[in-house]
Amino acid sequence: MHMFNKNILLVIISVLITLVVLEVSLRIVGVNKYKFKGYPPYYLTRVGGLAHDNFDIKANIKDTDFIFNDSVPHKVWGNEIGCFDESISNINDNYVLVVGDSNAWGYVPYEKNWSYLLERKIEEKVLNCGVPAYSTIQELDKLKKILGGYKKKNLHKPSLIILQYTFNNDFLGDYLFPQYKVQNNILTNNRYLDNIFSGKIRYKEENKYWDKLKYDLNQKFYLFRILHRSHSFLRKKMKESSNKEIKDQPNLPSRFVLTSFDLSYLNFEKFPWAKNEWEKHLQNILEIKRMSDTSGAEFLFLFWGDLPDYSRNHFKEALKINNQLKKEEHLITLKNDELLFKFLEQNNINYLNLSKLAWDLVGYKSLIDEGEKLRDVLIWKNDNHPNIEGNKFMAEKIYEKILNDNIINIKDIYK
Repeated sequence: MHMFNKNILLVIISVLITLVVLEVSLRIVGVNKYKFKGYPPYYLTRVGGLAHDNFDIKANIKDTDFIFNDSVPHKVWGNEIGCFDESISNINDNYVLVVGDSNAWGYVPYEKNWSYLLERKIEEKVLNCGVPAYSTIQELDKLKKILGGYKKKNLHKPSLIILQYTFNNDFLGDYLFPQYKVQNNILTNNRYLDNIFSGKIRYKEENKYWDKLKYDLNQKFYLFRILHRSHSFLRKKMKESSNKEIKDQPNLPSRFVLTSFDLSYLNFEKFPWAKNEWEKHLQNILEIKRMSDTSGAEFLFLFWGDLPDYSRNHFKEALKINNQLKKEEHLITLKNDELLFKFLEQNNINYLNLSKLAWDLVGYKSLIDEGEKLRDVLIWKNDNHPNIEGNKFMAEKIYEKILNDNIINIKDIYK
């Protein structure tokens, strides 16, 4: 028995020595760190206020890599007030304040973002406080914190507040708030729409502990990087094989059901609960307008809607449901954005329909138009966010809007 225990101990020691030798060798050779795709761990943090699970960009967080499917890694950070922008210490009067979601925060490097490009055009600071995965109610809360604490932070009042609004995401996010939460320092799903006919909401327990552990182990141990890459390679090959089997069976039956993606496009007369929530959602927009007025700032509403490139097939299927019903029984309408524009006009809210301008650029007329004309033109090839050219396009159109409507004084209109 003593000899057996001794042998076991020798085996354990041998394994540990082997692992140490491998780790040292890999450190000498050098193995790149694990590239975490998505919003970086520790970048977003829980904050108080609206709800226990609300979140924001972590204040004063240093440069960290942001990686997604279409772009090389670029640096993201947070300043003193949790905005992906430079320090507020040098901001003077007449700056522009932007609140919004990931389309404001930007899937491009800082100096390629539309807010930075707009800043260069108007020669006034544009403070980008967009936060990934935010909805209108969170943007309202962010604005309250910035305007409410501007004296404490030695931040002047803005001359213009821009609300970047994503049609489908903002309404859904307000209804499900908090739709996302930060768990184990990683952004994760929190609530989802379980039944679109009743509006029933369910909590989604999504444990990101393993993602967090993978990230930490990859940062510290080279050996784990090799093991993790080998595992990821095998999973990729298995997935490719599985996809091939599905492609080999083209006659698999398909069924279409209404999902949370359809929330903004429901015929509200057939969905009383959604109509009630829509009215609440509009009040959040109106409250942002009131805050702008109270602070003495102009207000500009930027509308970014869905694009045929990624929504065409879904809405074609959705409209097939309508075709089986009488007109007054239709469940889906593609004209709810007109309800929003009517509301904005009734409340004297100046707005710019950026997605319509993008449609016009490539000739789209409807959400169900054929083709992927904006892919690799204004949006990324494998992601639905504006790419570098898309951010240039947005900056130019916003600049023209500010100039033509004389929203704020621009130092050199001939620049």
